Amino acid sequence: MRTIAIVTKLYENGDAEVSVERRAACEGCHRAAGEKECSVCTLLGGNRKLSARARNAVGAGAGDTVMIESGTTRMLWYAVLIFLLPVLLMLGGYFAGRALWGETGAFASAGVCFLLPFVPLGVYSRRRAKHAPDITVTKIVKKNEGL
Repeated sequence: MRTIAIVTKLYENGDAEVSVERRAACEGCHRAAGEKECSVCTLLGGNRKLSARARNAVGAGAGDTVMIESGTTRMLWYAVLIFLLPVLLMLGGYFAGRALWGETGAFASAGVCFLLPFVPLGVYSRRRAKHAPDITVTKIVKKNEGL
């Protein structure tokens, strides 16, 4: 997966913090034409900037516009962990709760099972952030001339 980002910070070990403007959900929206802000895009987090740590393989500097790349397999794995796993556990919790405690227990069990994986996912995310980044700066698109 590739996208354009801006280097916002450099770390001592050579890594860079990059900022990406999230646009996919609102790409074709009337808002892109400069009209009033769309409430749906706002709800979906359109035009929100995301920051991440990246390996700076090309020696980009702060303010440079760069191409970043991340492994598709790893990103798909993250999507499964964050989106699919909670839904599957929720369904399992619903049916187990229904068999054990009836309809009321089914909904309570489904809710608990939906929220349950987010605790270990949060711990995993914090530990993973301390290791080498999953994103790599692969190309400098535009050098920052202002600094």
